[in-house]
Amino acid sequence: MAAKTFLKTLHERPFNAIKKGHKQIEIRANKNTFSGNSINLIEEGDFIIFKKVNNEERLKCTVERKTLYRSVRELLEAEGTERTLSSTNNIEEGIRSVESIGNYKEWIAKNGVFAIKIKDVRQI
Repeated sequence: MAAKTFLKTLHERPFNAIKKGHKQIEIRANKNTFSGNSINLIEEGDFIIFKKVNNEERLKCTVERKTLYRSVRELLEAEGTERTLSSTNNIEEGIRSVESIGNYKEWIAKNGVFAIKIKDVRQI
């Protein structure tokens, strides 16, 4: 099956952390939707184009793997904070930060959270 390409937006700090190679795992809530640009449809070998919010700068990367965790804590303990977070290396602060995004806390409690390991990051 041919690789698919997904477009996702990121704020400046996580975008720049991915660009510099510090952040290698993108965290996304499992919204349990299976249409369009949904994270649920992303598979190993697919591409993600990250677009910086309020800017046309873009990064293209390859999905190395996608892992579903029950909680942000489980994800951060398994994957480590250094490769997943752009704001802190403290697990408690990281949990608060991720769960403060939109309806993430509710979605994660219900469906879990994805760690999407990326590689081959390049500016396009």
